[in-house]
Amino acid sequence: MVQLSKGAKSFSILSGTAALTIALAPALQAASFTIDNITGTWANLQGTSVFNGLGTDQVRWGDPATLSGQSGLGFQTTASLGLISSGSNFVLGELTHFNFPVWGGTAASEVDLLLSMAIDGVNYAFNYTFTIDETPNVAGLCPAFQISSTPCDDKIDFTNPFSSTTLNKDGFKYTLELLGFSSTMTGFAPVSSFITEEYKASSAFLVARVIKDPTSVPEPTSLLGMLFIVLASVGIKRRVFR
Repeated sequence: MVQLSKGAKSFSILSGTAALTIALAPALQAASFTIDNITGTWANLQGTSVFNGLGTDQVRWGDPATLSGQSGLGFQTTASLGLISSGSNFVLGELTHFNFPVWGGTAASEVDLLLSMAIDGVNYAFNYTFTIDETPNVAGLCPAFQISSTPCDDKIDFTNPFSSTTLNKDGFKYTLELLGFSSTMTGFAPVSSFITEEYKASSAFLVARVIKDPTSVPEPTSLLGMLFIVLASVGIKRRVFR
């Protein structure tokens, strides 16, 4: 066995530390994910037989009481996000509530948004339910949530909590979080419902982010690779055969 000198040992340990730092770099840096093929379509409309647009990005309901047309909901997705860094918020699409007078007995009460996207080529799907409160447009009979001076505002509630799903990247675990709807595209100003004046529209933006699991460690194969690098660099139990 060849005995390494003190200086050589120190150099080997430094080399091993550098190698370990390089090996652990993906854990310390933000990961990037490709997010595309985002779609949002409407399904399972309840409460009326007068509707159109199911299976598309805009659903309309009710027998119009004016020439303005039907009430409805639309979801315009972001065409393609490209590379997204972990830890950063991003917008998946814009939700819009269109409020126009419809005749009593023809209003909808509930509808689902079917959201899907591809992350690094893998497809993910999420379902959300919205409740619809179409009010009688009669002064003095408006609901407690009325905020405008026009009889009467309608309300859309986002009834179920937003979802998350686990992703894997470079041996580490990440979580895709759908944070909810925001009144602004910059920052995150959450809203849980729309209260929309008659003949008007309300909009909000669906915000998401990908975060690294703080307890995540590399998969066993990755750990073995790192261990091999360190052992090789430090020179533990190095033998030279003559």
